[in-house]
Amino acid sequence: MADGIIKLLSLLEALRRGRMVRYSRPLEGNAAHMDRAEGLWWAYKFYFRPIEEPEPGSGLEEHFLCQYLDFSKPRPELAGFEEMASMTFSAAGDILVSPDLRPGTMGALWDGVADFLFGSDLAFANLETPVAPSCPPGFLPKSVMGPMALNSSPEVFDIIRGGAGGFALFSTANNHCLDQGEAGLRETLDFLDGRGCLHVGTARSPGEQDAVVMVERNGIKLAFLSWTFALNWKSLPEGKSYLANHLRLNRPDADLAPIARQVAAARAAGADAVVACLHWSLEFESWPRRNVVEMGHRIVELGVDVIVGNHPHGVQPIERHAYADEASGEAREGLILYALGDLITVRDGVLPNSHLGLLARVRIAKGRSGGRERVRIAGLELLPTYLFPRMRKGRCVDFRVLSLQRLVAESREGRNDPGLSRAQARDLPRLEALMHRLLSPALATDQGT
Repeated sequence: MADGIIKLLSLLEALRRGRMVRYSRPLEGNAAHMDRAEGLWWAYKFYFRPIEEPEPGSGLEEHFLCQYLDFSKPRPELAGFEEMASMTFSAAGDILVSPDLRPGTMGALWDGVADFLFGSDLAFANLETPVAPSCPPGFLPKSVMGPMALNSSPEVFDIIRGGAGGFALFSTANNHCLDQGEAGLRETLDFLDGRGCLHVGTARSPGEQDAVVMVERNGIKLAFLSWTFALNWKSLPEGKSYLANHLRLNRPDADLAPIARQVAAARAAGADAVVACLHWSLEFESWPRRNVVEMGHRIVELGVDVIVGNHPHGVQPIERHAYADEASGEAREGLILYALGDLITVRDGVLPNSHLGLLARVRIAKGRSGGRERVRIAGLELLPTYLFPRMRKGRCVDFRVLSLQRLVAESREGRNDPGLSRAQARDLPRLEALMHRLLSPALATDQGT
């Protein structure tokens, strides 16, 4: 009953806005600070129509379409760059749980993308679901009025992780990190430690929050940060702000001093490059807001080399941001992946764009140029994915992450090897078109790592 009322009210709100309902709006998207109108807007996007048009007058689509994302050749200021070492990392999106995701449905989970995802020196993803074994599994509520209490089982986590050669690191700062409370947050970190997985973004003490999370591969040291713009309706206990790295990143006036301190600490610890995992932007939208783009620039200019964004539950564009370092005047650049979409999720009749995800593989190279040691981004590869649940009588019997481009090619040949339903097959061309609209500058390059 309550959901029916919410649907009706959100539809009436959309009708009131007329044609502007198709476009992104300048909102924060933070559940704890939403008014009634923003809440209805969120419900409209969830129930009826994800937003595929950027803010009017923002120029964002043209901005992203003009990006040059071929990193295979050094920038002019790195002329004569002599590469000495390199490492690649694979970045993936949000991990969400569902009753449909269980050991019996995930036997072939990674078969279609394992080489790309786990064939790099390091793979990481955003663990948006706590793993607190002492608590019962929890899923996204069927009603938007229901409480958020996500929790995964160890058995499901172990399959998602992909074994010893799978994910080595998880970002844990996100709006669901307190779904099981402080105890569940701590238990999740204990569980990850027990599985030998690195984690960043939540902590059990101030010392753990301040510790630099560093991974070294092939002589290159890569530091990781993780921050979230929201904690849903939760708040950090008084005196325990260390539990989660939380800044309202969707606000233009967000104070980035805490991130700057972490970047400085990473550099002081010897990091060759810094990756920031950011939970930000607006849910169910295909473009970041203009102020989120400006926030990305500000964070890169703190000394971050790569931003990996998540939270919208859909793919957003990619940017190469060039700037002059304030301290040295040196020309620098950063790569911003605004949103990779969901890595794993099962949606039932809503959010069609959540079937489209993105895996990114980035190569970091260290070498010499002009008599100095330098580090640069030397390659970017993308693998758009299709999140495929095979349904039978309303129940998922098989869930896989597939290559969208391979799936589209097979469909054009008249093949349907995975067994897509008619509705799923009909939606493939639309998702392919959306993928090209958002990612064409990066998909047009061939940068083997």
